Amino acid sequence: MYKKYYIIIIFTLLLNSKLFAQTENPEATMQIILEEIVVSSTKETNELKTLPGSISLITPRLMEDRKIISIVDLTSVIPNFFVPNYGSKTSPPVYIRGIGERSTGQAIGLYVDNMPYLSKSVFNFEFMDVQRIEVLRGPQGTLYGRNAMGGIVNVYTYSPLDYERTKITLTTGNYGLFRANTSVSKKLGNKTGISLSGYYSESDGFFKNQHDGKHADNLRSAGGRFRFDYRPAERWTVQLMANYDHSDQGAFPYGVYTAGNIAAPNYDYPGKYIRQVAGSNVNLEFKNDKMLFTSSSGFQYFDDDLHMDLDYSPESVFTNNQLQTERNWTQEFAVKSNTQNNYRWSFGAFAFSRGLQTNVTTTMKEGAISGVLQPVFDEIQILNPNAPTFKITDSEIPIPGTFKTPAYGVAVFHQSTYNNLIVDGLSLTAGIRFDHEKTELDYNSSMTMNLDVTPRGMPRPIPQSVQTALDSVGYMSFTEWLPKISLKYEFNSKRYIYASVAKGHKVGGYNIQMFADIVRNIIEEKGKSGRPEIPVEQELSKSILAATSYRPEYSWNYEMGFKGYIISNTLHAEAAAFFIDVNDIQITDFVESGQGRLLKNAGRAQSIGFDLGLMAYLNDLSLSANYGYAHAVLKDYKPDGIDYSGKFIPFAPQNTFSLTAGYTRRLHHIHTPRLSYKRLIDRFNIQAQYNGAGKIYWTEANDVYQTFYGLLNLKAGVTKGVFELSVWTQNTLNADYTTFYFETSSLNLAQRGAPFQIGVDFRVLF
Repeated sequence: MYKKYYIIIIFTLLLNSKLFAQTENPEATMQIILEEIVVSSTKETNELKTLPGSISLITPRLMEDRKIISIVDLTSVIPNFFVPNYGSKTSPPVYIRGIGERSTGQAIGLYVDNMPYLSKSVFNFEFMDVQRIEVLRGPQGTLYGRNAMGGIVNVYTYSPLDYERTKITLTTGNYGLFRANTSVSKKLGNKTGISLSGYYSESDGFFKNQHDGKHADNLRSAGGRFRFDYRPAERWTVQLMANYDHSDQGAFPYGVYTAGNIAAPNYDYPGKYIRQVAGSNVNLEFKNDKMLFTSSSGFQYFDDDLHMDLDYSPESVFTNNQLQTERNWTQEFAVKSNTQNNYRWSFGAFAFSRGLQTNVTTTMKEGAISGVLQPVFDEIQILNPNAPTFKITDSEIPIPGTFKTPAYGVAVFHQSTYNNLIVDGLSLTAGIRFDHEKTELDYNSSMTMNLDVTPRGMPRPIPQSVQTALDSVGYMSFTEWLPKISLKYEFNSKRYIYASVAKGHKVGGYNIQMFADIVRNIIEEKGKSGRPEIPVEQELSKSILAATSYRPEYSWNYEMGFKGYIISNTLHAEAAAFFIDVNDIQITDFVESGQGRLLKNAGRAQSIGFDLGLMAYLNDLSLSANYGYAHAVLKDYKPDGIDYSGKFIPFAPQNTFSLTAGYTRRLHHIHTPRLSYKRLIDRFNIQAQYNGAGKIYWTEANDVYQTFYGLLNLKAGVTKGVFELSVWTQNTLNADYTTFYFETSSLNLAQRGAPFQIGVDFRVLF
């Protein structure tokens, strides 16, 4: 088992022979270089530090201190940003300011080194060699387009031309946790540089399946990233990146929820999720004293294999196996001014092609046949004693389906900023984007059921096979104009206020998880009619496309805020108030049987709230506090005659809170006339962090919810030369909370949050 990470470590050491070369302060070196290479985006006409909007910047030191390993962990440091950790990596729900999506689709965008990740199924990956993370809250559609109505997460990795280093981190902890991360960045000359990073991670998981005694959420994952930078001339830079990630995990450790109590998982068909992701992108940059031109070309491939027990019980009722294969191509060109003039501009064009095929097989087991399907035919005898008797002879009935849902899109965009407008310090930023997208659905779903039909008075049954097949093609297209305008006034270089208005957009699509129910309903009608040859499928094709589709979601976001130092170089504050008006909001619901989820439009919604961030620096002590409040409610939603207007949007927390205190002390060597010696350690640091979220409503009726809960995380470490040793705990007080809840046709199910964890990190950085 351990050979995998031994190979990674040895490979890293072979690439760099200076393991024990002493550096007086490697962390200080890191921070200095970070300040030099943090720049604004290739499209933005404002500097990152004075952007007229809500933005959080995550540095490598912050990631180390707060153990930010993936997008899920960003919840701990960003106000009104929430990513609950449950189920599997296939579809992490991301909520910003009450806007999000917990199943299909996405409400935020994710970019890694300027390459967009078009599917939420690949959002949850391990960060490697990250130089910084930017989280922009509020609609970013003008510059980033589709599915960025909640915000954008930009991840940037180190350039080996700007920073050389070797880093090894080993982690171990309870619940079988082990993780090994290595990375190397080196210049190969004045014009070229290369970086390599890799990781291996494993965990036994927190929850056991009572049915077989095995862990229900174990995890094994590994991956790597490669980057090659080349500067053939002073003004040109070429970047070639590639990455690979593989994960194999037990999934969906859900237990029965009763009056606030969650039972241990107990189901007969083990949940499993296997995923592999590979991607590459090429970035080309030309820069002179007039403009900056960039080209970003990306390709991403992923496939996965998901197994679910849809009834989550020890009975053999429903199972599901889903396989996805996706290939995405993206291309963006952008050019912007690179001067210090008052007027700055940016133009760009974007195109993408997304090919997704999903193969789904929902299987009705013995429990479903005897408890769900057979009673439909038994009722015929009850209502009409002269009718034949129907007896299903299958021991299980698979309902396979193949669904191709490709999408294509093009866009053009522009943004202008004019500084010192009318008076010094006042600036105006305005932009607009034209987006056109087409998405298709090519489906083929079928079902075969075998019956013994015994007419009244007949001594023997007549075997009968009832079949149905749905096969059709449909498409939808969307055209959107996404404007944004903002005003900013700078009191000085360290303080400013702003106000902005922006339109957000989330595309529509098709619900493929409905098809098992649709096919089963058709087969029931055929069986009851006694005429299996009736070709009702052709008549249903148009109505099926209409029933399975959902419309785009739109929003207008109004925001005003302040950024800057309240006390010079000591207390920094960021505050923003927002109002979001949403039309045709997409919410998650369950299909008729409860065995599958779907998206549907739910009228209007509104989210009103604010973000607040404070950071204080007091010599060796640092303090930070982040608080977000979002009053996100449904305004006009009346499904099946039930009025949910005024109810809170499910799964979106009303409050997010983080309070962090850190103390770092550097110990200098002692030199006196009589005594001179080196300290055993160069530095020690202590971090305490308290994260909270809630109230979280789980249903549209708001009748089941998670109250506000908090998690205390602690970390203490010492540094000597290039070595650092840390001890950490997460959920130190072992808080009991629910991270997910849903309802099926027969059960209420939920997942507990992760319990108390303790571990040790050993790091080498040189």
